[in-house]
Amino acid sequence: MKKISVKNIVTFINKTEKSRKTFLDNLGKPNETSLDGGGDYWVRSLSALSNAVKVKNTEPIKEKIADILNDFKPGIIKQTRDMYERNLSILHNYKDFDVSNWLPANAVIVSKNSKKAVIDISGLPVQLTPSQVYSFDDGEEKCVGAIWFLAKLEGFKKEELGIFAEALHIYLSANFENSHRISAQNCLIIDVLNKEEVNYQMIVDGEIPSLLFATLENIKSTR
Repeated sequence: MKKISVKNIVTFINKTEKSRKTFLDNLGKPNETSLDGGGDYWVRSLSALSNAVKVKNTEPIKEKIADILNDFKPGIIKQTRDMYERNLSILHNYKDFDVSNWLPANAVIVSKNSKKAVIDISGLPVQLTPSQVYSFDDGEEKCVGAIWFLAKLEGFKKEELGIFAEALHIYLSANFENSHRISAQNCLIIDVLNKEEVNYQMIVDGEIPSLLFATLENIKSTR
């Protein structure tokens, strides 16, 4: 296995015992744009939200709404129309949202270009692609946090979002632990369809079960 995304780790959980090996065998093979939380299907809304966090205002969201509305041309196929409408629905949910609610007051966006995006977790190469990473000062030390926007047609269960939060904390630890304190509360996962928010502190406090490592062990035994 070259790498596995966190999205596919979550998908694995929801597969039947019989279909799990087939699913793992098919990872990495070309497939069509999907609605399962990644790929190009949700990119227009998720990228706009990410850019809104980067500039700390909702102008990128409003601009993307205008761009998508402009793309509604006569004769577009139903699949494309549905995709546009679903992305618009997400963007309208957040067009008047105060994005500063997601960030500490003194947050500074950090470039991800030089950071490790594939990290060995329990002997498996896991790909991690948070939307934005930022540093901030909590008054005592330099800290780091991140936001990860997700979309899935039927939404995510809270414990599934917890898997992303665990993985995000590992990503930040692997890339920043020598220079920053990793803020568990600021490892934030957002299901943008359900407007559900989960952070790693909820794992620490036992509010959400820790499922990542047990799932990775299951994946290794299934291969």
